[in-house]
Amino acid sequence: MRFKSLLIALSLILAAPAAPVLAQDMERSIVTSNRIVDGALRSAPAVYRRVPADFVMVAVTYQSGTRDAAERSKELETMFSRLKTKAAKTDGFSLGGGTPGQSTADIETVLFTDVYTTDYSNSGRFTLTLNIDTRTEESFEALMARATAFITTMDMAGRSEAYLGDEQFIGARDVAKHRADLVADIAAEVSGLKTSFAPAKVTLTGLESRIITQPSGPMELEIFIPYTLTVVSGE
Repeated sequence: MRFKSLLIALSLILAAPAAPVLAQDMERSIVTSNRIVDGALRSAPAVYRRVPADFVMVAVTYQSGTRDAAERSKELETMFSRLKTKAAKTDGFSLGGGTPGQSTADIETVLFTDVYTTDYSNSGRFTLTLNIDTRTEESFEALMARATAFITTMDMAGRSEAYLGDEQFIGARDVAKHRADLVADIAAEVSGLKTSFAPAKVTLTGLESRIITQPSGPMELEIFIPYTLTVVSGE
């Protein structure tokens, strides 16, 4: 799948209890990675950092056009089980219920009947969230190729077929671990300003805020604390 050069939307900072897929994470951030809407991004202050994404999330849908309703449901329930089994046995891949960018349920709590739907054309389908861990120096295109291979190499039941969603989400785990480094960087900025504008009074506010995370590239996140500095020289 080809990455589109423009990236979407505002980052969401979620606590781990709301995201059992990443239950071991103290905190995570998820941001869309398909296109950026400029108005959705916040202007970073002078001090910020860039960190690599830890994972990519994408919707994976299985569908079947088998005419017999019972057979169609059986085919997709078989693929539901096969997908869960393969994800559990494959390093770097995991599944979640729900859709990417929203809180996802622990796959072990998701039943086939929870996600199976039919439409007016007598097609059946189910959608889950596929989580793919990033690899060092791996491009977005290479990661999505791994994701495509993950689903296309599975044996398909009956007339079932699979496809990945067009919108991908990148994320970072345990964003709070960067707070100490960001605060140290801000402290160095304050010290430098006091020296450059001496004698000067520097007022710093906003350090109580949570870390903001937003996309800065296909596999990169910009993180910062939304602080404010005021410098009054000559005091």
